[in-house]
Amino acid sequence: MPQIDLRTTVLLSAVMSALMSVVLLSAYYSFPRSIKGIGRWVSGSLLLIVTPVLFWLRDIAPDWLSIVVANCLVMAAMALWMLAVQAFYGRPQTWRCAAALTVLGTLLLAWYAFGQPNYVARVTIATFVVGIFYCVQCVVIVRYGERHFSTYFFGTLMIAQTLVVLLRFGTSLFAGMTGQSFFAPGDAIQIIYLSSNTLMDLALSAAFMLVITRRLHVELDVLSRTDPLTLLLNRRALYAAGQEALEGMAEDGAEMALLLIDLDHFKRINDSMGHAEGDRVLTAFSSMLRRELPPGAYPGRFGGEEFLVLLPRTGMTGALALAERLRATSSRFFGERVADLTISIGVACLEKSETRLDDAIGRADLALYRAKSAGRNRVEAVMQAA
Repeated sequence: MPQIDLRTTVLLSAVMSALMSVVLLSAYYSFPRSIKGIGRWVSGSLLLIVTPVLFWLRDIAPDWLSIVVANCLVMAAMALWMLAVQAFYGRPQTWRCAAALTVLGTLLLAWYAFGQPNYVARVTIATFVVGIFYCVQCVVIVRYGERHFSTYFFGTLMIAQTLVVLLRFGTSLFAGMTGQSFFAPGDAIQIIYLSSNTLMDLALSAAFMLVITRRLHVELDVLSRTDPLTLLLNRRALYAAGQEALEGMAEDGAEMALLLIDLDHFKRINDSMGHAEGDRVLTAFSSMLRRELPPGAYPGRFGGEEFLVLLPRTGMTGALALAERLRATSSRFFGERVADLTISIGVACLEKSETRLDDAIGRADLALYRAKSAGRNRVEAVMQAA
């Protein structure tokens, strides 16, 4: 069996961490701040550039540097990775527990380095603390990760590395299964442990890069479909959702209704109270609209103060009842905030022969025009195509 130079393996780990730190640092400065945890992961990776160098200096540099400081930085790096994963998946960050474990582990390592020198005890302590940090990451990824290839890849690598660390911890508990020095050539478990660390420093960071890139794609997709002010669907997304719903209902011939809603005299708000107040009114109305609509409805901002609601599997009777309820609710809602602000609604249904939204939207627009002409604060409908 060829001999593996553990010192070279350790130094290679520093190179791997340095390469991925550059990539992740670039992501940190270029990705939106809504994607959490990148900075903490980068910080952990930067520590992992230093620690292999300190381990390489074992038996060359003072023990306080090559043993205590080196292991402290490894535990701190794994704590930062754990906090990064917790932040990325929106979970509470256990800063105090991470700091307490790292400090306690460092103190015990210092005792078993100088007070009562014991290499096996140091291995047990370091792998126990690091193993806890890895286990927490595994739980978070499995429980809260998106069901996507990037998460599966990240989780698989994290579980594999956790098992290696736990194997190293387990063997340190049994006499004779752990060598008596960090670079002991005959310690097969240590060879596996250090080699795994070298590969996983690169692989885990690459996998983390995959999951944050996936999150970026999801966020960009949401932004492309969402109105930035109201957070409802934008016009393009409304058409896409409507066409998808139509295709899904084509087989069973179900109906779909449309509500075209306009805020009456909205221009007065902008003119008398300013556009900032107008934006607040639109945002508040959008939140109310989401609360009042049934599951399965697609609300969106159609333009300006106009809103379009798609109601799959809803006929004219149900649409009119919902529209009247929305009108009454809006009158009470606005009455508490802006006097004399009401809504008008035009209602239309897609006929079974229609495969596009345009004609039905045109009929809803005609019904809305009739509601406006009849004095506003009304619901009108166009029953069928002319």
